[in-house]
Amino acid sequence: MTSRLTGVLIAMAALLTTGLSTGGQIYYLLFYTLLLLTLLSLISVLWLLFSARIEMRGVKPRVERGEAMMTIFTVRHTSPLPVATLRIRLNVPSAFSAAQEISVSTPAFKTRTFRYMVRCPHRGSYEVGITRLRARDAFGLFSISRKSGMKLLRVDVYPKSYDVPFMELKAGDTGPELRSRATEDASSPSDVRKWQEGDVLKKVHWKLTMRRRELMVRTFEESSRPDTLIVPDLSEIQALPDQALTIEDCVCEACLSQARAQLNEGYPVRMPLLSSRPGEPSGQFPQDVPMFAEALMRAQFDSPYPYEQVLLQMLRRTTRTGGCVLITPRLTTRVADMALKLARTGVRVRLLWVTDSRNDQSLEMIERLKMENVEARAVDPWEAAA
Repeated sequence: MTSRLTGVLIAMAALLTTGLSTGGQIYYLLFYTLLLLTLLSLISVLWLLFSARIEMRGVKPRVERGEAMMTIFTVRHTSPLPVATLRIRLNVPSAFSAAQEISVSTPAFKTRTFRYMVRCPHRGSYEVGITRLRARDAFGLFSISRKSGMKLLRVDVYPKSYDVPFMELKAGDTGPELRSRATEDASSPSDVRKWQEGDVLKKVHWKLTMRRRELMVRTFEESSRPDTLIVPDLSEIQALPDQALTIEDCVCEACLSQARAQLNEGYPVRMPLLSSRPGEPSGQFPQDVPMFAEALMRAQFDSPYPYEQVLLQMLRRTTRTGGCVLITPRLTTRVADMALKLARTGVRVRLLWVTDSRNDQSLEMIERLKMENVEARAVDPWEAAA
């Protein structure tokens, strides 16, 4: 009940009491006038709430972090009675927009269209839409709300990728299993098949062709290219919510950018994501970049394992790895030691430290890693988020 409605009810009670005690007709006239206005106000609010037609357009199911969506709302007022405002309550993450409620003034039998900008500053999967409607009459007597009944729309915000230098991997940079495979004779045929249009003559197996009296060609074993292991630190980030989200975005976008750079150069990529919902996307071609973006968009920073423990597990998986990219917002002595151990197995190591605060001890660790042939550098999350 609004304060104005309370005042009107008190006035009506006073008029009715005075009219009954004095018999004056003017009091009855004022009483019924206020009663009629109150009932019309109530009817107008209820009519609008349950007859208004609202449409929401422009919500994209997939956007890139930092992109803005121009949503369009259409409100159709089918009531002949005036209503002061209709408030639309939005289900939008607070980081996406400062306004969580929109006021619309819609005349009787009119349709209003307005635009609302939704920005997507952080990656992740969100629900966007209208949750509640609140109508207020022209006199401010009633303010009534109800659920919109509209289905929320899912918006997936994907991490961006940017250009980074790729890691050139050679046979000598790989783990022991792949080094032995790289020295195999690539010209030895592992199989033969019938000649097909487009095959070159140098692949023809002439002795077998003479024996079978039909053209047979060799199929050579493809030399295995060393793969790249990209290992993000998905443990919980101790920071204010918006700061933590920005750091998470930076870690995910560094992962995606490194994966794209390697895939574009023909190096297979594996990316273990060790969190509450573990997974390991892997790919060999540039067309696989969207798959990595999908996995990173859904990645949760709630790993139950310390990053040092994750790296210890990776040490056992480098037999076919040529390069390893470590991405973490925490550069500790143990993390630096694990990077050095990886480098000493013959794997090329690149370490990206996501931070905006650099102390002398951490900078000394960076220099120490560089002296041990580890590509180490700091990445400012706020610059990356720009």
